[in-house]
Amino acid sequence: MRAIRFEADGTIRFTDVARPDPGPDEVLVQVLAAGVCRTDLHLLHEVQSGRRDPLVPGHEIAGRITQVGREVFMGSPGDVVGVHYEQPCGWCRHCRRKRTNLCQRGRSLGFDAQGGYAEFVVARQSTVLPLPPDLDPVDAATLGCSGATAYHVVATLGEAEEDSTVVVVGAGGVGLAAIQVARAQQARVLAIDPREAARKAALDAGATAAAAPDEAARALREMAGEEGADVVADFVGTRESLERGRALLGYGGRLVVVAEGEGTQDPMPVTAANLVEGGRAYLGSYSSTIADFARAIALAESGLLRPLVTRREPLSKAPSVLGDLEAGKIIGRAVLLPGTP
Repeated sequence: MRAIRFEADGTIRFTDVARPDPGPDEVLVQVLAAGVCRTDLHLLHEVQSGRRDPLVPGHEIAGRITQVGREVFMGSPGDVVGVHYEQPCGWCRHCRRKRTNLCQRGRSLGFDAQGGYAEFVVARQSTVLPLPPDLDPVDAATLGCSGATAYHVVATLGEAEEDSTVVVVGAGGVGLAAIQVARAQQARVLAIDPREAARKAALDAGATAAAAPDEAARALREMAGEEGADVVADFVGTRESLERGRALLGYGGRLVVVAEGEGTQDPMPVTAANLVEGGRAYLGSYSSTIADFARAIALAESGLLRPLVTRREPLSKAPSVLGDLEAGKIIGRAVLLPGTP
């Protein structure tokens, strides 16, 4: 089958690889759409630096089940499904507590198992969900990471609710989804991004206001007075963004950090007073759960979460798409179509 591989020399290769066979509790999915996430660029750099083995990436996946293992009871050939890339073991301490995103015994499609930049992918039956018939697989694919991650950050960890003030730092693909999740929670949203086009996309996605980083404090005061933010969701992860997010938090506010950007290895001093005064909390968000994925799909079905797919390309165009993503030329999400010549 055709696939994209990240090679050790840093090349992005369009090649043939063996089609996988499903295990007893797995399904074989024909990939109809695979979202392109900025994390894929980090993976490419890790492969090139020798920190990760060559791989077939892709962790935003929608497709059609074509074959099932002998113990599968949760799906049938022909079902159109979204695939959650986390493949947890199902029995460790975190899995038993339904924190499957923290499972350390499982695998992750596109990270340490073959991902969706291919014509077919194998997944555990417990990690695929049926898609509503009127939801385009191209849109659905992006929900596997950007939609589910946004829900995990804003609703599960951030606990945004009616009348909350949510600040979204970085209006990329996940940030735009986070804005919509926050609006679905009936919160006010301030989006922060240095790019004018991204700020416009944020407003189109439902943000109450959008500002460049140096105007963020003023914009938040205009929205929330001196109360500050209830939730700051940082999708950039630089020291500058972390310092800014911390300064924007109000009493009881939660800073939820998603990305590891440049400079995050530099220490940022946090004192007990920073945490205790006003009951502020600093949280790290890692991936998402199948429950977050299900809720993202439900929001999309209801029209409250509309993935912003601005580019659709055949699988062979992955090198140019990733290049444009790294250059900051893609607003929203690009999606690869493995079945398109």
